[in-house]
Amino acid sequence: MINGVDNSAFSFLNAATEEVKNEGQGNLLLEDFMALMTTQLQNQDPLKPMESGEFLGQIASFATVSGIDDLQNSFGSFAASVQSEQALQASSLVGRSVLVPSSIGTMTAEDGMRGQINVAEPVTDLKVQIYNESGASVRTIEMGSASGYTNFAWDGFDDNQEALPPGVYQFKATGTIGGENTQFGTATVAKVESVLVGSGNQGLTINLAGIGSVPFKEVQEII
Repeated sequence: MINGVDNSAFSFLNAATEEVKNEGQGNLLLEDFMALMTTQLQNQDPLKPMESGEFLGQIASFATVSGIDDLQNSFGSFAASVQSEQALQASSLVGRSVLVPSSIGTMTAEDGMRGQINVAEPVTDLKVQIYNESGASVRTIEMGSASGYTNFAWDGFDDNQEALPPGVYQFKATGTIGGENTQFGTATVAKVESVLVGSGNQGLTINLAGIGSVPFKEVQEII
């Protein structure tokens, strides 16, 4: 007895609480919460009744937490769906060629090597220098006047018109601006060998022949 009130009335509340906890492996649903609150009101101490503001506050708190959980679950499902769609689209890139920022590229006997130069200001003496893996210059391509994004191609022959072995080569592009020799940004065409779908914020990564792993966001053009 507490203040003349029979404690046995509260034993039912405890039993109801245990039942709710056991259901759903500890997941308290809104229906369970309302049943628990009703039981609590029915068995509250008449001398110390629960205030309506407190009761409504508990309901609002539960609804807020439940709503956040539902929102997080929805976003999680949406993110998984988007990632699956990206993976499906990315799989179609395998075997195709893309243009990415790089100063190295792969030369093949069939296609040679292709790339692009970002000529920041107009020049009249643009040239592309090709280097082998040892760093020795093997070919100079005189391109003359150029401005803006300028494509170039190398057939795989050196300055003596002898065919070089297929493989990875480095290149740089230069021209004269204001009387000074200036090097320009370059990009290369490379074949996609595989695609990796990262977790979290990593996004898609593509593996390119002769270059290695490159974030998909760096792809300038799909050829």
